[in-house]
Amino acid sequence: MKIHGGNPPENADVIRLQKAGKNGHVEPPDQAAVADKVNLSGKAKEIADVVGAVRTLPEIRADKVAEIKERIDTGKYVAEPAKIAKRMIDEIV
Repeated sequence: MKIHGGNPPENADVIRLQKAGKNGHVEPPDQAAVADKVNLSGKAKEIADVVGAVRTLPEIRADKVAEIKERIDTGKYVAEPAKIAKRMIDEIV
């Protein structure tokens, strides 16, 4: 941070307000000077595209759920607790 004596730098809004005088009319700053601008790198754009694509995917894979439901109903589904626990831990870690 730079300290400019007792006065703010010339481009500060304080100077504009002081110059407004008694009538209180202040000209708004030039919009081109205060416009926000964001530049994203190619990698950031690529990541944003991937995130957008992932958001369009359904949270639940209905085909997989239907397949497992059918296997449970027919008695062909065999749960393997050790395998399930390992996958749960792998996802956490």
